[in-house]
Amino acid sequence: MILVTGAMGRIGTAAIAALHARGLPSRALVPSRQRVPWLADFHTELVEGEAEHPLVLEQALDGVHAVILIARPSATEVDAQRRIVDACTARGIARIVKLSVAGASEHAAADAAQWHWRAEQYLLQEAGEPCIARIGRIMQDLLLQEPLLLAHHMLVGCQGDGLAADVDARDVGAVLAGLAATDAPPQSPVLVTGPEAFSRRRAATLLGTALGFPIRYVPCTPGDLTQLLLGSGICQWQVDDLVRYESAAALGDWHTVTDAVSHWTGHPARTFAAFANEMAASLQYSHGLPQGAGEVRDQLPVAVPP
Repeated sequence: MILVTGAMGRIGTAAIAALHARGLPSRALVPSRQRVPWLADFHTELVEGEAEHPLVLEQALDGVHAVILIARPSATEVDAQRRIVDACTARGIARIVKLSVAGASEHAAADAAQWHWRAEQYLLQEAGEPCIARIGRIMQDLLLQEPLLLAHHMLVGCQGDGLAADVDARDVGAVLAGLAATDAPPQSPVLVTGPEAFSRRRAATLLGTALGFPIRYVPCTPGDLTQLLLGSGICQWQVDDLVRYESAAALGDWHTVTDAVSHWTGHPARTFAAFANEMAASLQYSHGLPQGAGEVRDQLPVAVPP
């Protein structure tokens, strides 16, 4: 049995789905089963509640041999993750797979990266088989700009012409499942990326092709992007994290491509072209857009560069 915390989100759901595909039993710790009806498709056990409640955590960990630890990056969540690690150690659960962020360090510019680093350090000190998977930006973050894409045919960002190897959230979840299931866990943090590094301008072009109308990339300042993302309704720490990520990408910090997805899942990482086609199909269905959109063809070789 493998426990997944944070299973309400895209990555947690993807981890549950990947465990189900592997034929491995899973359990999800969720605030309420009414808020995760889609998890029923994967026949996962549900435990309702929060990890800070000892009885809830005891129930969630009963019979578990590995934990996929997904948590919101905040100062309070660092303590929550420590409690989970302590509870696992007390029960002899050695394998703990933590989802973290690229660039996590003690002196990182983003608070979220510092919080992740603190949780990483505790995990490495206390867990028997600690595993850390770090990610940069997921492709699904583009959904935050859906109103601009549809109403104004524009994609806004402060990334300039910098390249970033965005990864599909489903691939991240699949890597977490692979790390939880492997007999040979890695000794160092695993950087999970997509199969190519590309600019936001390139993303706009591919989205426009998939949607069937041109999408303009409009460069903006970090302050402008902050206001745009706050208007989308996400938390301040998420906004700060995304803006700092784009600003760093403009300087070339996030262009590294790894083979983590293919190595830990057995399938190639999804391309942005494939994601763009899926996103376009979803928007066409939900907003009644014309169905005359084009389809973006992948232009990548099958092999993923190391």
